[in-house]
Amino acid sequence: MIHSYKQHLNFFDPLWTSDGKPFAPEQFKAIVKDRYLISKNMNTSYSDVGEITPTERAYLMQLLVEDAQKQAEIIDRVQQQ
Repeated sequence: MIHSYKQHLNFFDPLWTSDGKPFAPEQFKAIVKDRYLISKNMNTSYSDVGEITPTERAYLMQLLVEDAQKQAEIIDRVQQQ
């Protein structure tokens, strides 16, 4: 009987960050943070956000950042007046 214990790693993913820490935990934290921010700001469930594609998640995060920047500009203008 042969057991295969191969890890299902994508060869494009690095195993270590530039400062020598494991890459996977950092990537997992980033994904969880993105999902949390999207669900919080777009009034959808965390599990529903998990079903969107990584590209769509990146676009939504970009929209959230742009929206936050616009709000910050408006607040700055109001404070200057």
